Amino acid sequence: MSQFISSIQNNKWLILILIIATILRLYNIDYQSLWMDEIYTLNVASPKHSFSQIISEVNLRESFPYLYFFVMNTMFTLFGDTSVVARIPSALFGITAVWMMYKFGKETYSKKVGLIAALLFTFNEYAIFHSQDARAYSLYLLCLLFSFYRFVIFLKNNTQKNMIWFAISAGLLVNVNFFSVLNVITQGFILLFVLFSLEKSERVAYFKRLLIIAGIILLFFIPNAYKFYLLSQFKSSWIPAPSNDGLTNILKEFISVSEILVFVYGILFTFFIIKVFSQKQTKNVKELISNKLVFNYLLIFTWISVVVVVILLKSYLSSSLYVSRYFISIFPAIILAISIALVQIKNLYVRYSYVLLFVFFMAFDLIVVKKYYNTPLKAQFREASDMVKFYNPNKDKVYTSLKYWYSYFFNKHGQKVEVVDMPNLTVLVKEMQSNPALLKSFWIVDGYQDVVKLSDEDQQFLDTHFRLQETYDGLGAIARHYIKK
Repeated sequence: MSQFISSIQNNKWLILILIIATILRLYNIDYQSLWMDEIYTLNVASPKHSFSQIISEVNLRESFPYLYFFVMNTMFTLFGDTSVVARIPSALFGITAVWMMYKFGKETYSKKVGLIAALLFTFNEYAIFHSQDARAYSLYLLCLLFSFYRFVIFLKNNTQKNMIWFAISAGLLVNVNFFSVLNVITQGFILLFVLFSLEKSERVAYFKRLLIIAGIILLFFIPNAYKFYLLSQFKSSWIPAPSNDGLTNILKEFISVSEILVFVYGILFTFFIIKVFSQKQTKNVKELISNKLVFNYLLIFTWISVVVVVILLKSYLSSSLYVSRYFISIFPAIILAISIALVQIKNLYVRYSYVLLFVFFMAFDLIVVKKYYNTPLKAQFREASDMVKFYNPNKDKVYTSLKYWYSYFFNKHGQKVEVVDMPNLTVLVKEMQSNPALLKSFWIVDGYQDVVKLSDEDQQFLDTHFRLQETYDGLGAIARHYIKK
């Protein structure tokens, strides 16, 4: 009992951080409607699907490996396929990622860095968003941090046990997100650097360990090889082309797009670089690893550079990948650099006042400025669907170009609404003009106003035969109810 109390006392700040992280990730978790990608998760991992059906659905519709959907299928089978059940795993992964951020920061630098990194991770809006999103990005952050945690342990002490742990962690990582291949390549570059920096007498044994690690990672990756091939052939049309300020905007998303926070992050990152540049030359690998500041610079620089350079080249030379969540793996590296910079402030009053001010601005931006917990941030498909279900006593037909997504809401809890695929209202009006049998009361639901825009002639036809009864205009979702005259 005394040992337990002692453990609580020694980790009181970490426990407090984890409690806050839990509150921030679970509070109002069902406030936002499910958006398109989350509905993909619910449909692909449906409890009605067998594992083979999930594999087929992932191959057809998804950009992730299979593991996450097997986990979600199990959750839906046990607890039901609701929005809360879909998001709870992400919240749990996000809370655990805060703890792993602490473990990683502690292992790679110090306990103080670990605590500050966990604190910054806790209040970060981007991390909270993905912890309340039914997608695999929260799990990706957790596995990423776990893998780099085991990686640092292996670099410090390359025993067989540490080798196996690192290989398994990297193998797990490549089963969560295909962008993790870049993270494993980062680890590989650093390991090769260490290999060629060793004395010749040590290289053979170290190289053998690297081969074993590579073999284990490859075994973990093989089940996803076909999906990876399919994804490499796919070119997305919805992702914006790269631009001169594209990376800047993505970095701003990571730090909440707040001018104050951008300024604070900029000062601290610059301070981190200045401290690194002032370090003396290291003579060998052991000295490099023991110099925490230089080692972390090497780790952070390689980590960020590999991800950014590869995505940059792919975006400019082939199809664009300029979406913030595709860069998400560099986010913990940025947090680590900022945390090290804060610990480098020697005066404790200055350091902790800066940390408190930093956290205050993050919390203020999240709760007061952004009103994160009571402002719609995702397409309001649920609200548009609820309006149809509430004001549709005659079971009027529903037309939409987003049938795959809206059908989830219309066909839950035994409610059956006839949903018909229709590109837009113009096409529907043309069909009604050529086929009078279609002149019946109807709903049209969709994502944007353009879908219901009509020419003057088509609008006149619609006004002649129908009156507009109910309307809904939400974030990325609309509904219109037309009653036959």
